[in-house]
Amino acid sequence: MVERKHQHILNVTRSLIFQSKRHKVFWNYAIFHSMYLINRLTSPVIQNKSPHEMLYKFVPDFDNLRIFGCLCFTSTLENNRNKLDPRAKKCIFLGFKNGTKGYVVIYTNTGEISVSRNVVFFFAYFFCKVLVNDS
Repeated sequence: MVERKHQHILNVTRSLIFQSKRHKVFWNYAIFHSMYLINRLTSPVIQNKSPHEMLYKFVPDFDNLRIFGCLCFTSTLENNRNKLDPRAKKCIFLGFKNGTKGYVVIYTNTGEISVSRNVVFFFAYFFCKVLVNDS
């Protein structure tokens, strides 16, 4: 049973990476995102409830679901910019930060990973060029 669940997790993770055209170095974010999705899906084995619902005794909120690897823009802080600086930075959505309300994103121009709450998502676009350090 454990091996089947492990295979299910890896299948979902592979599909997230292939669909979003992300590099394999983001496998840990893809696994975390796949677990986030799997834990919110209902199962006939547990009376058509989700594992999240069984554990926390309430139906999970689906309003914050986002597409792994989609293009997004994070707002820049007002005190660190002047009139001519950009108001947002292009980045790619990698997942959710456990215990916070922020989203984990990677900036396309620097490859820096950060957590931000002020994010605008473009679900139909997958930006492919990201600076990646394979080491």
